[in-house]
Amino acid sequence: MNLKDLENPGVWYRPAPFWSWNDKLCEEELLRQIDEMHKKGYGGFFMHSRVGLVTEYLSDEWMALVKRCAEHARKLGMLAWLYDEDKWPSGFAGGIVPLESDEYRHRFLVLLKKEQIEPGDEILKRIERGNEELFVVKRTMKLGDPWFNGTCYVDLLSKKVTEAFIRSTHERYKKSCGDLFRVSIPGIFTDEPTYLRVHHPKEPTLPWTERFPEEFLRRKGYDIRDHLEELFFNVKDYMKVRYDFFDVATSLFIENFTIPYAKWCEENGIFMTGHYMAEDTLRGQVEWIGAAMPHYEYMQIPGIDKLARHLEQVVTIKQVSSAAEQLGKKWVLCETFGTTGQHVSFLHRKWIADWQAVLGVTYINPHLSLYSMRGERKRDYPPNLFYQQPWWKNERFLSDYFARLNHIVTQGKREVKVLMIHPISSAWCVYSKFDDEIDKLNELFDTITKELVANKIDFHFGDEMILSKHGRVKEAKLRVGEYEYEVVVLPPLLNLKSSTVELLNSLAENGGKVFVLKDFRYGRFFPERVEGKKGRIEFLKKARVFETLEDLIEELKPFSSVDVLDTKTKENAKAVIAQKRVLEDGSYLLFLANTDIDREVHCHLELKEKRKHTYAIDLFNFKLVELKENEFVMFPASSVCIWVTDEEVPAEDEKVVSTGVLLEKEFDFETALNDFEVKMNSFNVLPVDRVEYFEAGGRVFRNEFVSKIWYEFYRLPDGTPFRVEYSFEVRKKPQKLFLVVECAENLDRITVNGREVRYERKSCIFNEEQNFLDVNFGKMEITDLVREGKNTVVLEGRKENNITGPGCHTRVKDPENHRPTEVETIYLVGDFSLVNVDETRYVIDAPKIPDHRDITRDGYPFYVGSFTLKKIFECKKDPGKRYFLKLNGVEAASVEVILNGKFLGVLFWRPFMIDITDALRNGKNELQLVLTNTLFNLIEANHKADVLEETFRRPKSFIDFEHHTDRYILLPFGLENVAVLSSSSR
Repeated sequence: MNLKDLENPGVWYRPAPFWSWNDKLCEEELLRQIDEMHKKGYGGFFMHSRVGLVTEYLSDEWMALVKRCAEHARKLGMLAWLYDEDKWPSGFAGGIVPLESDEYRHRFLVLLKKEQIEPGDEILKRIERGNEELFVVKRTMKLGDPWFNGTCYVDLLSKKVTEAFIRSTHERYKKSCGDLFRVSIPGIFTDEPTYLRVHHPKEPTLPWTERFPEEFLRRKGYDIRDHLEELFFNVKDYMKVRYDFFDVATSLFIENFTIPYAKWCEENGIFMTGHYMAEDTLRGQVEWIGAAMPHYEYMQIPGIDKLARHLEQVVTIKQVSSAAEQLGKKWVLCETFGTTGQHVSFLHRKWIADWQAVLGVTYINPHLSLYSMRGERKRDYPPNLFYQQPWWKNERFLSDYFARLNHIVTQGKREVKVLMIHPISSAWCVYSKFDDEIDKLNELFDTITKELVANKIDFHFGDEMILSKHGRVKEAKLRVGEYEYEVVVLPPLLNLKSSTVELLNSLAENGGKVFVLKDFRYGRFFPERVEGKKGRIEFLKKARVFETLEDLIEELKPFSSVDVLDTKTKENAKAVIAQKRVLEDGSYLLFLANTDIDREVHCHLELKEKRKHTYAIDLFNFKLVELKENEFVMFPASSVCIWVTDEEVPAEDEKVVSTGVLLEKEFDFETALNDFEVKMNSFNVLPVDRVEYFEAGGRVFRNEFVSKIWYEFYRLPDGTPFRVEYSFEVRKKPQKLFLVVECAENLDRITVNGREVRYERKSCIFNEEQNFLDVNFGKMEITDLVREGKNTVVLEGRKENNITGPGCHTRVKDPENHRPTEVETIYLVGDFSLVNVDETRYVIDAPKIPDHRDITRDGYPFYVGSFTLKKIFECKKDPGKRYFLKLNGVEAASVEVILNGKFLGVLFWRPFMIDITDALRNGKNELQLVLTNTLFNLIEANHKADVLEETFRRPKSFIDFEHHTDRYILLPFGLENVAVLSSSSR
């Protein structure tokens, strides 16, 4: 263990976010934002075209800015990653490829009734089903799709298309900034490429390419056009036909897209990374990409995405980490944290990252850091993880933690002794749009995967394509790449490749362990087919067959990495998952994560291999703590890294591990701190999100939420005059008040109570003098224009905007002269408090000192920023004790702790406890706590009644009028009290 490297890992271990290039880009602002990322400990960034982009994608200006950012990254020692598409999915080069040739446009099969057939469709087969006449049709995707900039998706089963894509994108980057390849540009991200883009709700679709029949005949020996009915209906030998079809389709996708792409990257000294569409389920893989794992063999840095606020995608991560670890790939990328919502700050990100790390992710690609938040951009699958967030000031702490976490899970070698055969070929056999067989298979697969993880039985998936090339039997073990497995498990499945059967036959003959789990839920899935046809499977005669999942788990327990008992239930602590890594000197690391975000787990740890010393490595506040007891408390979403070694190193006698673990259960109570002095550190904010009057293009809206106006506004022809009125009520006039309007500089006129106010944008760089929160939120002082009573703000201008719908935009023809306008929420910022009229309306009142237990309910419902609590307290300090602060009822993204002028650290999660012994004085002490919140209460879908329950936030969440409420759904912000505790042992 190189503890020095672990304390401050290099850029490759640090987060590199999707950096959303989503507006008219200004070089100075781009460089400022890179500096922001660097200061906060990010190792790099992915330059990612996204919704709202004004600067022309792949233009000379675009290329110049990419190069300038890569040069700046080189200066700072950061990594400037390329991204290969205008939005996603990758392959169409922003529309260049489909326009290059009709031959390159996306093709697919679709099953239709006669009246559904369109001009240009080619009928391949007529099918009679009872009295119904159906047709298998080859369809070519039509031009004109707004998502594809008025073009369409492309045929990634064709190598010509991939070559055209590389020519139009990768070669352009090489020409522009190829001198920075291998220097500050390490690679390029491909996002959600797919062999089938079109999926109708009712009509089944399948992937296709012009050469498919020819390739199928060459590989399988029969004409697929004679068996199209079997692809859609369970007739004749349909399992064999479907197996063959998806085997060919998957192989063509790998051979004609993934391999040429990866080869170009290798030849040009950069890495192919990114992820494929729909990796998460068996159905998703069959429908979109064929199979996920075989692609990872060729990617230099294989990756996935993990979106939404849950921990469901265990299979997804185990797929990619299995392939990477077997084939010796150090880095496993995960595009993560997207769609979790603006209230996600530190706790949820740690919760997700810890879980990912245990499962095998080693490179964190946070989603998303927005160049601009104006208009639709703020609704781009939140959260925004960037400078606009009030908690951004403390981001360095989490970045350092993530760096150490990634460093830990790349040290030594993961200990894995179990291989589970992946059932994707069985999924090919049973796939249908008309039944749920594949979903049942997926449910069984997902269940066994999660149960093994919960029982700390580490394993790899064995993909059959990878096994066919890298698998071999060595005595009584199966070797795949760099790993040897002592047991092979077959989950419930129907089918195997012939190469897999040969391997397992050989393994069984050599005395190897093959465990077969029966279908414990539906009684349908058991290995009986070889490449789609029923056949003899010899190894089953020597395999151990298990009737229940519980019996299998019991038999696999000797292969678990560690035993963790929940002392409250006296059973395995299922919520605590683990990874074990063996280091070169024979010592080993255990990384444990509590995946329960609501419940603490009282753990009893049983190490299977003991050494002279057991240390807990505090990866957050970097310390080594000797573990003297084998019991500790893991709080919700906590984690702990344990190093078991014969090496003796200096360690501290700590009671609190700052990743959320208590090494001592009982503390003595000293005193309670209740009533604090409160100081607000920013101005208060009132969002005005209801439009009194909006008129444009002959349409008039009155007393309507602005969310009802957005897409009416976006649909207007550019140049259409509009007028919009907002109103707010003042009970007590503030001493200082600002109006904040998006793109204020491009409006024709702004008036407050009939008096004109002007906004002059002095720079394209964000600064607090001219901006509020974001570079495009213009701030104007209006103190002298406001009166007590009702006030009216009127915006007048001409519509100019490139947004076409939720999360979608069109290209700007003349970016240089584009002067965008927005009809959005406006903000009043100033020295005031707010009176809650009826939870739907707030009135500006005199400033007040809010109740620190929850300032949201006491005059500051939309406040963005921090507030400071101060308290003087007396303490009789005993030199034989250690002292701690325990914060209770915390509702904040972070809490900074300062005692007697000494900064002690920042608390982000339970138990919200910190050692204060060294800073504590005998007698009088001054405590300061700085609480910071998120953007949620101000900028979120908080008129959506179920917004807090929704785990997947998307642009359409903001216009979900079926769940609309006039009330504001708000989060509390505050702290209840603080306890001073002590421990008699030092």
